[in-house]
Amino acid sequence: MTRWRINPAGVQEVLTNVETDRGELNKALAEKKFTEIFEGLSWGSYITADVPAALNNLLQDQATRLTNIGNRINACVVGVSNATIAYNNGQHEMAATFQSEAVSAAETGDFQYFVDNGYQA
Repeated sequence: MTRWRINPAGVQEVLTNVETDRGELNKALAEKKFTEIFEGLSWGSYITADVPAALNNLLQDQATRLTNIGNRINACVVGVSNATIAYNNGQHEMAATFQSEAVSAAETGDFQYFVDNGYQA
């Protein structure tokens, strides 16, 4: 018997909240928002001419971090979902494997293991 004690309803509630928050994050980081920001900065002609370039450099610098954040959110959702299903099916070793693979996916951005082996919604 495993030492895990998983409450599937509680897991679902947390994952639903994460999905909601992820949606809000994606809206905040939508390309349209950044386009609007750059368009808004163009009004100042030579006075604000360097601001869009500086902002663009900042965003490019942060792109890797934002990708890593997205990978970790996605890996957690996929890993926890699959681990919970495996646990409920009595597949405790598989649940642990899903958790390990989620860590790997978060670090690398490679979700192929879940495509090949994960439970499909």
